[in-house]
Amino acid sequence: MQVLIIGGSGFLGNHLAHKLQSLGHNVTIFDNKKIVKKMKNIKFVFGSITDIKKISNVAKRKDLIYNFAAISDIEESLKKPKKTAEINIIGNLNAIECALKYKTKKFIFASTIYVHSAQGGFYKVSKQASELFLEEYYKRRKLPYTILRFGTIYGPGSSENNGLKKIVYKAMVEKKLEYSGSKNAQRRFLHVDDAVNACVKAISQKYNNQNLLITGEKMTKLTSVLKLVKKIFQLKTSAKFLNKKGSGHYDISPYSYKPKKDKKFFIRSSKNLTSGIKELRDEINKAK
Repeated sequence: MQVLIIGGSGFLGNHLAHKLQSLGHNVTIFDNKKIVKKMKNIKFVFGSITDIKKISNVAKRKDLIYNFAAISDIEESLKKPKKTAEINIIGNLNAIECALKYKTKKFIFASTIYVHSAQGGFYKVSKQASELFLEEYYKRRKLPYTILRFGTIYGPGSSENNGLKKIVYKAMVEKKLEYSGSKNAQRRFLHVDDAVNACVKAISQKYNNQNLLITGEKMTKLTSVLKLVKKIFQLKTSAKFLNKKGSGHYDISPYSYKPKKDKKFFIRSSKNLTSGIKELRDEINKAK
C-alpha cells in the first residue's frame, strides 16, 4: 500500500513510518522538520501542511494518508492561537482536499483526548474543529476516515515537552523530582509502540468513519510515577508539585467538556412576514 504520513518526522509519525515500512508498505513522509537520520526505504519530502500545492504533489497515487502534523504543545497553542488554527485546522483541510482530489482510500487523523475536556486551550479547539470538518466531509463527499484520539503517549523520540520525559530529564540532569501539575494528577500512560500498533490496526475498514480512543488501560497517579523515578535514579530528594495554573492541562479526568447553553433572547418583531416579503419584492423590482 502507498502511504503518506504528513508530520511523519515527529514523535509518533516517525515510529509509525518505521512500522509500516517493516510491514511492506511504501511510505512517504511529508514534514517541515527534516529527519536527522535518513530512513532506509522511506521517502522524505520537505514541506509545510499550509502549502496545498506541495501536499497535492506528494499525495498523488497514495492509498492512505495519515495526518500527524500539528502544533500539539498546549502551552505553545496558548501563545500562538492564529498559527495553531493555520496548521491544525486549515492545514488539515488542505490534506483532506488533496485526499479527495486523488481519491485516497482512507484519511486517518490524529486528534486528542482533550476534545472531551474543558482544558486543552486552542489546541483542543483546533482538534474539535478539525474532527467536525472531517465528519462533514464524509457526509457531503464520502471520504472514508478514522479519527484517533490519543491520550498520554511516552517513549523514545518524544519531544522535550512530553510530560514523562520532562520528569525523567529533571531527575537525571538536575537531580530533582518535579511535576508541573498537582499531586492529585493521574494519567493513562501508553507506550509509543502500543500507540503505533493501534495506528496500524486503524487501517482496517471496520474502523471507517469512527472515533477511536487510544490510551493506556491503567490509571496511574503522578505520585506513583515520581516514586518510581526516585527509585530508578536513586534520588534522595522529595517530590515537588508545582501546581501550575492556567496551563491548559487536565488534572484527573479530561471528560469535562460541556457546551455552553444558549440563553433565549426574544426580540419583538417590528414587521410581520407579509410586509417583509413585500419589502424583498420591491428591492428585487428596483434592481431590475
